[in-house]
Amino acid sequence: MGREKNVKHTIVGLAALFLVAPVAGATTLVQMNLADLSGRAGRIFRGTVVAVDTGTVKAGGGELPTVAYRIKVTDALKGEFAGAGDSKYVVVRMIDPAQGGERTGHVRRVSPFRDLPVLERGREYLLFTTAPSRIGLSTTVGLGQGAFRIVGEGARAAAVNAYGNAGLFNRMGAALGRSAQPAAGPVAYGDMAARVRALVGR
Repeated sequence: MGREKNVKHTIVGLAALFLVAPVAGATTLVQMNLADLSGRAGRIFRGTVVAVDTGTVKAGGGELPTVAYRIKVTDALKGEFAGAGDSKYVVVRMIDPAQGGERTGHVRRVSPFRDLPVLERGREYLLFTTAPSRIGLSTTVGLGQGAFRIVGEGARAAAVNAYGNAGLFNRMGAALGRSAQPAAGPVAYGDMAARVRALVGR
């Protein structure tokens, strides 16, 4: 019983990193603009998921289910990455949201991490990830706000997050010297990368 309690405390502590409060079964998030995402991220990069592996990590006297994404980095915007040139890789290890929905009788226990983005092998993303915790876990900043799918190819590639980029440029004005601030919808990747580089000074 004490062991289960320790694991619960660990989960609650991790959830507090990016959740405000669970309300009526849904997660209430702090809305972040691009400057918030860039400032809070330990790493920002574009890359393709090349492998997905599940496992566990010891925490609070118990174990938490995890999913590890191995990603080939094609554009490093912030942070350090292993390898060089076209051979840069990063492993992002998160709580596995797929393992958090256990059912006991008529009661279903819902994981506070159910809103974590689920990345697909072979798909390309622009990710804003937190620095790994003491036990090696990280997540995307603002959950789905910091996970952008790359749609289109080449010069037509665009980035869009789980919320359709809603609020991404709120409160930013013309801080980056760019007067056109789309209210929502996919943003050309080249423009997004330029904005991020300006924000992180890279």
